[in-house]
Amino acid sequence: MKHRNGCLVERNGRFYCRVKIDGNVIVRALHNPDGTTPKTRQEARRAQAIETREFALLDRKQALEAAIRKLADVDAQLQEIQSPKVKLSEVWQAYKRSGERPNSGPYTLANYERHTRDFVTWAHKQYPKTVYLCDVSKAIVSDYSRHLADTFSNTTHNKNISFLRLLYKTLVEGEKNPFDRIRMKPKDSVSHEALTQEQLQKILSIAEGELNTFLLVGIYTSLRRKDACLLKWDSIDLDRGVITVTPSKTASRSGKIVSIPIHPALKTRLATLFHKSEYVMPRMAFWYEHNPAHISRRIRDLFEAAGIKTRLEVDNPKGAKRNNKSLYSFHSLRFTMGQQLIDNGYTLDAIAQVLGHTNTTMSKHYSTVSDAVKEKAILSLPSIATA
Repeated sequence: MKHRNGCLVERNGRFYCRVKIDGNVIVRALHNPDGTTPKTRQEARRAQAIETREFALLDRKQALEAAIRKLADVDAQLQEIQSPKVKLSEVWQAYKRSGERPNSGPYTLANYERHTRDFVTWAHKQYPKTVYLCDVSKAIVSDYSRHLADTFSNTTHNKNISFLRLLYKTLVEGEKNPFDRIRMKPKDSVSHEALTQEQLQKILSIAEGELNTFLLVGIYTSLRRKDACLLKWDSIDLDRGVITVTPSKTASRSGKIVSIPIHPALKTRLATLFHKSEYVMPRMAFWYEHNPAHISRRIRDLFEAAGIKTRLEVDNPKGAKRNNKSLYSFHSLRFTMGQQLIDNGYTLDAIAQVLGHTNTTMSKHYSTVSDAVKEKAILSLPSIATA
């Protein structure tokens, strides 16, 4: 800004300096250096020069302070842009939009969304004053960990904490992650109980539609839940009587293709199905991609309806009961096939090939088995399909 000496004003024998700064008019009485009042215009001019220099210094100081404040505001805005404070109510949308998060498939994202929803709902109820994710403290996280441990299995606890740790790391920069302090719980023990032929028949007699087909696929192919749900028609050759798939569990490690001979009971069922979709079981594929827990609940309810207890309630130190130990699930069908093959006298080599084991440690114990041996093993399984 250009500064001037202003105007010298004389009123009633007194001299004044009139200055305009930033649009504001300031009028001050003039004084000599010794504090006396100027008597002549010459003395007033000298006093005016001194006064306007003080105005200029004051103006520059205020301008500098204003510039510093503006820079501080800009810096705060930049920090807000680079690391915005995310509200708990908006944390899932922020995570999905973030370019820092890892790529995840629909199944994984559905689980992540559920973990987020559970934590946000709990936090709003227990700590209503906590509005932003960055305000989540170590005490809150420890409290939530105890809540998970008292309510769910160790596996569920670990999955929730692992994702929330990732969520916080993705959305909150420059802060210590409070979820890092939580230790993972020991893995739950899983009982591998084979189902009897009578139990399988009971289950199949209750199951209807795609659920019945889903169980037949599990019983006669030993495919894991994901591979069974997402089984496609282009993997099935009914003429040759073989299913060819790459198990998803080992696809990223080995990419090994597994060929599975089709049992007559399963072949009969597949031949009756219409090719309306690329998937053999479109509904099962839909539920797996959008809400896989729904499939687990249906299988659990089905087993329970057949009189098969699927979970063992374990008491925790506080006296409350929780479902901590899984007894039966869809994976039990895979174990059942292995047990039946052992009962029929097949070696571990043959069973490993039928079940599609590709673990490098286990591979040391298995030798290559011909398709003929695998086919003989599959066909040795009893026919328990219902009409």
